Amino acid sequence: MVREQLIVSAVSFLQDPSVASAPVDQRIAFLRSKNLTQEEIDLALQRAGSEPPTSSPPQAQVQQYQTPPPQQYSQNAYWQQPPPPPPELPRRDWRDWFIMATVVGGLGFGAYTVATRYIYPLIAPPTPPQLEQDKAAVDASFEKAFALLDQLATDTQDLKSSEQARTEKLDTALSEVESVIGQLKDASRRRDDEGRRLNDEIRGIKDMIPAAMEAQKKSADQRLADLATEMKSLKTLINNRMSAPAPKSPNPTAPTFNPATGSGAAAASAVSAPESTPAETTSTPATEPKSSVPDRSSTSSPYGRSMNGRAAIPAWQLAANKKNQEAKEKSGTVETPAENATA
Repeated sequence: MVREQLIVSAVSFLQDPSVASAPVDQRIAFLRSKNLTQEEIDLALQRAGSEPPTSSPPQAQVQQYQTPPPQQYSQNAYWQQPPPPPPELPRRDWRDWFIMATVVGGLGFGAYTVATRYIYPLIAPPTPPQLEQDKAAVDASFEKAFALLDQLATDTQDLKSSEQARTEKLDTALSEVESVIGQLKDASRRRDDEGRRLNDEIRGIKDMIPAAMEAQKKSADQRLADLATEMKSLKTLINNRMSAPAPKSPNPTAPTFNPATGSGAAAASAVSAPESTPAETTSTPATEPKSSVPDRSSTSSPYGRSMNGRAAIPAWQLAANKKNQEAKEKSGTVETPAENATA
């Protein structure tokens, strides 16, 4: 279907003098950009008096110039003329060539100067004086390096010897420390053994204390019982002696007393207690000495009894008993009442 309104607008656009001088391809492209079909473009060209192109461009080229929305344009639309061709280059004369040669010569001379002054020394082979100078510098560097290596070797040797001496001292100190630690361990082990032994002994003593106290209590009870028995026996002996009648003296006149003879007679008349008394049947401790009393019933000395007829202990016996008591007190022994009574 041909859109007549668009064709009329295209004909008026093509008949515009400013557009008529433009090439046909540009006019066709412009019409295609305005969303006109090929048939409508051909009709517009025929009505405007222009010949359509002999061959139509491919479909891809047609699609390239299509725009989505159809636009209507008025008769006043204008065709944008193509830009004018560039102006023709001016012709060069001898002055231009002279300036160009001067510039090129200056640039070449500058490049040559830079190359000879900076680049050539870098890439040029060294001269013999430079080689000698470089060789001397290298030799000096080698000598300095060798001297430094010798100094380094000397320092390394000194350091090695000092390190070896330090290692020996450290080994000696470590051995001493190990020996001290061993001694401390032995001492600690002995101390622990001694502590365990003391603990065992203390535990044993602690266990033995009640048994010892019980044995001491039994021994004290036994001694008290023996002492009571001795006291009873002594009391019976004293009662028996005090109840016995005193013998009469054959001579009423008192003889003269001679201390030497009296003491000897008293000592000779001292006999052991009769075995018939109950006190002799009881057992006495082994540490007690045998007590001997004089037989007052058989003596004829008037000093054996007192004036009222009772038995009295002689003075010499009292003095001897006192000396014995003092000696026993000094020696630390305790005398039982039974021993004092028998003495």
